[in-house]
Order: sequence, then C-alpha cells, then structure tokens
Amino acid sequence: MKKVIRRQKSTPKATPKRTAWRILIVDDEPDIHAITRLALIGFEFDNSPLDIISAYSKAEAETILRANPDIAMAMIDIVMETDDAGLQLVDVIRNQMDNQLIRLVVRTGQPGVAPEKDIINRYDIDDYKEKNELTETKTYTTLRLALKAYQNLISLQHNRDALHKILEIAPELYHPQSITRFFDGVLGQIINLCRLGDNSSCDSIHNGFLATIDNDGGILVHAGSGFFDKSQWSDKAESVVDTCLACFKNNQAQEIISCGNPLPSNSMMILLHLDPDEKDNASGFIYLENTSNLEKPDKDLISIMAYQCAAALKNLQLYFALEDANQKTSQLLNMAEQARNMAEAANSAKTNFLAKISHELRTPLNAIIGYTALLEEEANDAGYNIVLPDLSKIQSAGQQLLGMISDILDITKIETEQLTLELSQFDLAELIKGLEVLLQPLLQKKQNKLNVTFEQPVGLICTDQAKLQQILLNLLNNANKFTKSDEIELTIGYQKNPHPLQNIKQCDAKHTNCKGCQHSNMLVFEVKDNGIGIPKEYLETIFEVFQQVDESSATTDGTTPGAGLGLSISRQLAQVMRAKLDAASKGLNQGSSFRLSLPVNIL
Repeated sequence: MKKVIRRQKSTPKATPKRTAWRILIVDDEPDIHAITRLALIGFEFDNSPLDIISAYSKAEAETILRANPDIAMAMIDIVMETDDAGLQLVDVIRNQMDNQLIRLVVRTGQPGVAPEKDIINRYDIDDYKEKNELTETKTYTTLRLALKAYQNLISLQHNRDALHKILEIAPELYHPQSITRFFDGVLGQIINLCRLGDNSSCDSIHNGFLATIDNDGGILVHAGSGFFDKSQWSDKAESVVDTCLACFKNNQAQEIISCGNPLPSNSMMILLHLDPDEKDNASGFIYLENTSNLEKPDKDLISIMAYQCAAALKNLQLYFALEDANQKTSQLLNMAEQARNMAEAANSAKTNFLAKISHELRTPLNAIIGYTALLEEEANDAGYNIVLPDLSKIQSAGQQLLGMISDILDITKIETEQLTLELSQFDLAELIKGLEVLLQPLLQKKQNKLNVTFEQPVGLICTDQAKLQQILLNLLNNANKFTKSDEIELTIGYQKNPHPLQNIKQCDAKHTNCKGCQHSNMLVFEVKDNGIGIPKEYLETIFEVFQQVDESSATTDGTTPGAGLGLSISRQLAQVMRAKLDAASKGLNQGSSFRLSLPVNIL
C-alpha cells in the first residue's frame, strides 16, 4: 500500500480582530478617572486599543453595563454613594445580569472599610487592589492580565457554542475520538445510509474510501473498506485513487460525481466541504462503487449526510483545539501560580532579612553613638577642640543611620502586618507643642519658622497618638529639609466624616465615653512649604519606598535628601489608621503641600 493513512491536523481560524477593548471605570472621584486614563495612554492589547467608559455611581454603571454587554473589564471603586456601592454593583453584574465573562477588579482607597480577605471570599471578583498600589506599571499589568483572561473566556465560549450547535445536528458523530476513528465512522455512516435504499442490490456497496486533498494538491486516504482497506491495499486500489484525484480536480463544481471510464460506471464521488466557509471549494471526497441503483432522493440524502459529517469534522477539530487551549491555559495558570509563590517567598525572605539585619545593626551602632558622645565630652573637657567637629560628624552620621534603620524596621512591620491601632485619648494641642520642641533645633539650623494654625478649637481626640505623631513629624521634617530661610505652615481643622467607621476598636477602658468610637469626624492636617516643589508626574512616586523626585538632587543645605523612606512610611501608617495622605505642588521651585485626612473621634 503506497498511500499513507495519517491524521490530518487542522488549525482553527483566528477570531476576527475587534476594533477596541471596552473598559469601564466606576469611581466617584473624577481624579481617579483622569489618572487611570493617563496611565493607559497608548495601551494596546492584541493590536487593539482601549475604549474607556466612565461611570461615577453604581446606578450609572449599571445602566452602562446593561446597554453594553461587550464590556471586557470593569475597575470598580468600593466606596461611592454608599460604603458598599461597588460591591452591590458586583452582585448585580454576576447574579442579576448573569455576566460571568466580564473581568471585575475592585479597588479602594479605604481598605479598612472593605478588607481584602472578606471581599475575595464573599464576592465573585477577579482582583482586589488598593488605589495607592495602582501605579502606572501596576495598572498596565492588571489590565493586561484581565484582558488576557477575558479573551481566553470569550474564545472558550465561542468554541463551546460552536461545539454545541454541531452536536445538535449529528450527535452520534460527536463523541471525542481520534481523527482516524472519525473518518472510519463517516465512511461507515455513508455506506450504511446507501444500504437504506429501496433496491436490495445496494447491499453490494462495500468498496470505498475517504480522502482529502493537502495544500500541495496531493491526496491523503484516511479510511477505506473492501479492497480499499489498508490490509488489502493493492496496485488496483492505487490506480483507482490516482484516477479519482484527477476526476475530483476536474469536477469540483458538483456535489456528487457519477464516475465512468476509466472508473467503474456504477461508482460515484461525494464531495466533502470540510471548511464550511469555502462551500464552493471542496477539500475532500468519498468514493463508492456499486451505486448505480441509488435514486436521486437517496443521493440528496447522502449529500446532506456528507455535509453534516463535514460539519462534525470541523467540530472535532475545534474540540482538539479547545483541548489544546485548555491544556495550555492550565500550564499558564500553573506557571503563574508558581511565579506568585516564588514572588511571595522572595518578598517574605526580603522582609525577614531586613528585620534581622536592622536588629543586628542597632547594637554596634548604638555603641558607636554612645562612645562618640563620651569622646565628645572628654575632648571638650580636655580642650581638644580640633577633634570636636569630626566627632560631631560621626555622631550626626550615626544618628542618621539609626533613624534609617528604624524606618526600615517600621516598613517590615507594616509589610508583615504587625502594626495595629492603639487608640487612646489625648490633647492634640499638647502633641503639637511637643512636635514644635522636637523640631526647633532643625528649624533653627535651616533658619525656618513653623506657623501652626487651628481653624477650629480641638481638644481631646481619640486615635493612635504614636502613629499620628510619627506621620506629622515626618511631614514637617520633610518640609524643613527642602526649605531654607522661609516659613512652614501647619494648618489643623476638622470636618464631618462622610463614611464613619463603626466600632474600629475600643480605646483604653478607663475612658468610658470613648468605647465604640464611630470616628464621625475627619481631622485634617495640612503642611505647606515654599521649598523646591514637586513635578506633577512625581506626586504619587514620592510615596513609594526608596523613591525621591530626583535621587541626584540635594536638599537646600547641600546634604543628601535621605533614603526616601519617610513619606512611604507616613502613607502606610495613614492607611493603617484608615486615613488618607496626599501631596500637591504646582511644580519645581513652587513649594509643596501634604494633606492628611484622619478619621477620629473628637471628644
């Protein structure tokens, strides 16, 4: 047997390219819409751009989603007109609209209102992000992964829909099987159908084969019966196959070709359109002998059956493609899970390393600082004034390094979620006075003046005193560092909290009037300076760990600006306190301001 019976691979046609990926941004803050659009300028996925739609409330988003079922992804703020408006919208999308394809990413600037674990466990979302972590790069990555998942789901749905339609036509042909078994089944089905005719002589139909034409115009025999069976293949079968190929190429306009010289006069060829999109161009045929007694209705029925078999083959090819796609998707998911585990392990190792090395550094550093102080005293008493400046520099550098180590420890505590709120009652005015005392030497060195203004009288408050002091100290120290011979303003006021946090934690039991604090007020601190300012593109970057506006720049006194940890720690502490810390500046050399909005209970 010279003809090779082999499995023919099929590559499914690509899904037509879309004009744009439709993305919905749901947030009641216009700035978030603007920032998100800015971060996604020029974004493309699979050679298609974005069509970004904005909604500013749950109701508006619901209307848009019902009118646009092809939206691929929605980035939804949790807290809008209500504390859980975003989560209500998620429930509407998944349950009322029954939309399981759209990818849902919830994001919040108030993670305490909607803790990540609770949200992921209760709602069918695809990702949870805090607004402060959605940098341009993170936004790009989040959107790309979501669109990739959406594309895969659409592709899977498309393939399943196609599979379902074909299964309804000829269910007996659609059981998962090899291509070889499929072609054997098709040939057997056609022969059995021929034997259903009124003429008993049709029982003599035994010899036949099924073949397709490859891209080079050659013939591939997939299944045969009678003397066309591969076990009985002969030169005669070889000659018939070659003759059928020539006949096929000359008569593709017909559905059924009645053969003759040099083929047997009682033979026929049934054309197969294996690609439904090319109905005028057959890509295979079934050859049968002893068919002279078949009547026209029988042949018409055979043509219909042949078309259904061709459609079944297309579905089988889709099945294999879907199986392959599912396998690749599973592999990608496994790879992504492994990468996530590796990243978490690396981050944990980094955090543990920083915590351990920081503790190890403190002991010798404290010794250096302590002995330097002793040497300064002895040198001063002995009159060795020439070494005092050098000892002072050692002392200053040691203190600076000790502060940096403390900052690193704070970061590791935040990353390992070891920081908790310690609520207590205290006098805010006394805390501010203490800060002024601490800052006075630094202010004098830079010839700056600190002006404190209370817009409303504020007495006792209930919040975490240590964390508030550290945030304000960082902000004021930062303002002083980049300002010289000027004024720094600290303005303090309060306003009604639109989203009071119920029962965050009870403070000291001695203060019975403070149990179950509702934090019904927002205490607002604003630190303004007339220093070097911040370019607008860096207003979020400065809050990232080890990030500064320009690492090569210097402070106003020519010293290096530090490691870039103070603002990052301040924002993370603010988040632990359910507060919001933002920066504003008109640009370089135009000063800057930092605004801390802290939910507190004012007593």
